[in-house]
Amino acid sequence: MRIQDYLQKRFSRVGDFYSPETEALQLSCSPENSIQDILPLLAEPTQSSLAVLDADRNLVGIITERDIIRCLASGEPNCTAIAVKTLMQPNPVTIDINDSCFSGLRKMLNRNFRNLLVLSEGRFVGILSVLQAAKGRLAAVTTKSEDLFIALQSMKDDLLISDITAEADELFKDFMDSGKSIMLVSQDGQLVDYLTATEMIRLRLQGKNKIR
Repeated sequence: MRIQDYLQKRFSRVGDFYSPETEALQLSCSPENSIQDILPLLAEPTQSSLAVLDADRNLVGIITERDIIRCLASGEPNCTAIAVKTLMQPNPVTIDINDSCFSGLRKMLNRNFRNLLVLSEGRFVGILSVLQAAKGRLAAVTTKSEDLFIALQSMKDDLLISDITAEADELFKDFMDSGKSIMLVSQDGQLVDYLTATEMIRLRLQGKNKIR
């Protein structure tokens, strides 16, 4: 991964803040499930919606607490026996795992959503809540300390400097061998940003596809 690509989404990438679906945390259901089947999943305090996936795990819709409440409010006597496919919303709004939390937050606020379904290469992988998106947006705004950056500029002769277009993997060994905890980033000969050792390790792992 190029340093430039990382800095464009620094600390605000959806993939760093969303809730991934795992064996221990089920965030999806089948269109054929009944509402009764999915109630235990929606009873979790952090879950208010589920992705609806067909037998091939293609995303076909979303089912939310609001959909169920609307059914109950309509006077339907057997809401819990109804199939998810009857109440779900098809063609849900989604966000890519590599998009920014700011983009996700804007989508949710504009549409009065509390959650967005997260896709990776077109496949469902988890859910981003409005609180998670807000946290990512706040981190992006506050991460780069201008005071620290000014101080680092005065230390440029003692720190490793990399061009913004460089591949992080190629710089990793030199950075770690330098024993420094921070590396400066330049563009067209001007210092524009910095990276910490923790960020370089994350970039290294992302480059090896060990994390997203």
